[in-house]
Amino acid sequence: MKRLNRTFIAAALLVFLAGSLAPALAAQSIWQRMAQGFPNSLVVYEYVYEYEGPGLTVSAQIPQLIGAPDLAWQEAFNQGLRDNLADYASWLKDIAAEALELDSEYRPQPYAGFVDFEVKLNQGGLLSIAVVNYVYTGGAHGMTYYDYLNIDLTCGQPISFSQIFDTEAEIERAAAVIAEQIKQERDLFFDDTFTSDQFREDQGFYLQENHAVICFTLYELAPYSSGIPEFAISAP
Repeated sequence: MKRLNRTFIAAALLVFLAGSLAPALAAQSIWQRMAQGFPNSLVVYEYVYEYEGPGLTVSAQIPQLIGAPDLAWQEAFNQGLRDNLADYASWLKDIAAEALELDSEYRPQPYAGFVDFEVKLNQGGLLSIAVVNYVYTGGAHGMTYYDYLNIDLTCGQPISFSQIFDTEAEIERAAAVIAEQIKQERDLFFDDTFTSDQFREDQGFYLQENHAVICFTLYELAPYSSGIPEFAISAP
């Protein structure tokens, strides 16, 4: 299933250096900047795309940035997301048209794609955005996918899971929090425990002022009815 793609975003960030922010924040940890940092001058606004056609509805709002110190990087970032959205809409149009050709008489529900986002953190030289993509292409229900854009604006780099949980002890602490919540809500999950080796290399997460929220995909830890599992991990 095609989603909004982070590959371009990660590459584009490598060319950006917010020099005016770096000296003041370099000595602070990401956790400190999450909780104590001043609001960024960067503003996130919406780019809206709507399409209604034979057998398909697409409604999308994607993040765009204004106020970054490097205007070339900002435009590359924004254009990259718009290009990904155009590819996504084109893919949906193609498969919807193919489905209509195969079965033009019986289509109880049109295909659909809905994209939206939420800014989770925008301070301390950090930006964290959750992008949600719901796709319906037939069957009993659609599927929901999340991408998480976590950016350190002081160096133009994406923030990795290993930067937040940067020692074995921290990884084990996060796993223990998840295991305890699963234990308390056992009926919502497939298994009754969780261990640190279940974290993925590209583990999804977003940042808030006092927590890093670790996120899993549909069916990864729980049935569809349980939704997207999220676990808030407090600062060490």
